[in-house]
Amino acid sequence: MNMQQCAGGGHFYDASIHSECPYCKTDNVGATMPLDMGHTMPLAGGSSDIGKTMPLAPGGDGDNRTRAQGSVNDAGRTVAIIKEELGIDPVVGWLISLEGKEKGRDYRIHTDNNYIGRGENMDICIRGDDTISRENHATISYDSRDKVFYFTPGDGRSIVRLNDKGVFSTAELNAYDILEIGKTKLVFMPLCGDRFEWE
Repeated sequence: MNMQQCAGGGHFYDASIHSECPYCKTDNVGATMPLDMGHTMPLAGGSSDIGKTMPLAPGGDGDNRTRAQGSVNDAGRTVAIIKEELGIDPVVGWLISLEGKEKGRDYRIHTDNNYIGRGENMDICIRGDDTISRENHATISYDSRDKVFYFTPGDGRSIVRLNDKGVFSTAELNAYDILEIGKTKLVFMPLCGDRFEWE
């Protein structure tokens, strides 16, 4: 993955997939722009990107972590507590794809909430599986205070599974647990916990 931020609108896109910002090259018909704290209005123009939003001001630091969509003075992504304390947002574990379009690929897990979907703006972006929602199909969280990982279903249409059982509320994760999201099967591998923690 080669995440880039475009100069035109501050959008993030994967340069290994797109040669230029896929958002800026459209005419933005049906696109929306935040007015204040979540209210939107249509932009003039002409494309079929209905439901697309764009920030009032660019923000973020160039990676694919979720950016906050607040006021102009609060542009940029929300910072994890551990990043605030350590100055870094370290890897605390991984998901490795065992089955699906991205078989063999690994996905980094960071502290706090990691949103899973097929959209490029997700913390864990699983491409090519149309049975996974674009945004927030599920969430993996690491609580650095209690040293515990959790798996939570999100807004996805299909049921997520943990070790072949449907998950309908937050479940604790253990090493080598198998997660199913859409048609993608992943194994969970923790780094942090009782034996290691970032200082």
